[in-house]
Amino acid sequence: MLTIHRFGKRYRGCALSPLRQGIACALSLMFMFMLLHTATAAELKVVHSGNWPPYSGADLPGQGLAIELVTTALERAGYSASVSIDSLERILEGSKTGSYDVFATPWYTMERDRFLHFSRPYLESSIRFIKRKHSDFAYTTFDDLDGLRIGVVKGYAYDEDFNQSPAIDKVSANSLTQNLRKLLAKEIDLTLDDERVLLYEIARSTPDAATTLEILEKPLVVRGVNIGVSRKNPDHARIVADFDKAIAAMKQDGTYEEILEKHR
Repeated sequence: MLTIHRFGKRYRGCALSPLRQGIACALSLMFMFMLLHTATAAELKVVHSGNWPPYSGADLPGQGLAIELVTTALERAGYSASVSIDSLERILEGSKTGSYDVFATPWYTMERDRFLHFSRPYLESSIRFIKRKHSDFAYTTFDDLDGLRIGVVKGYAYDEDFNQSPAIDKVSANSLTQNLRKLLAKEIDLTLDDERVLLYEIARSTPDAATTLEILEKPLVVRGVNIGVSRKNPDHARIVADFDKAIAAMKQDGTYEEILEKHR
């Protein structure tokens, strides 16, 4: 039996008395149950689409800039992040049902806000058009887009006015890479995406495009990249508050900038 030395006296286990033994063992069991419950509550299923480099991707360091920021912040806030990859459609459906806790990289829309509790933006995303260099097109307002064929990726929430405008001729594709190739082949007049994503894709997928394509200076919109916590999770408000505080602390102590530099 375990011998415990305390304040010069010697006790053996819980054998001080049957009553004290019962109380001590009951308290121990309650404490163990609380620890187990806390550990379970702190485990979050984090998901991303895995095809948005440099923000997210299975083969990127830390699974990408956004995923490393998100997992670092959640872990510093006391959560255990279990990260998986799924299609955008399944992520949105899983967020509605609660099978996923945290969508790591959504853009805000009013529709998504019905089932996702959004954090403050932890990154900024400048959505810009890209054209062929010898085109004389200049973007200033929506009216400039009249009569142009614009390549878009199915399901992407570029901008609510842009997405919902019936006057804009949007040509759907499965990926930005497809749209860049269509642009080079003159099958479309413009395409668009986040500036970091455009630069990444041009450098790795269509390097010849660097001399023939031009990213326009004026953005369509500057969007925040947030986390979205499923409203089915009863702790969604606390998780978002904890995440926002952790990101703020990371900016203060230099961790945030270190992660940005790592992914440049």
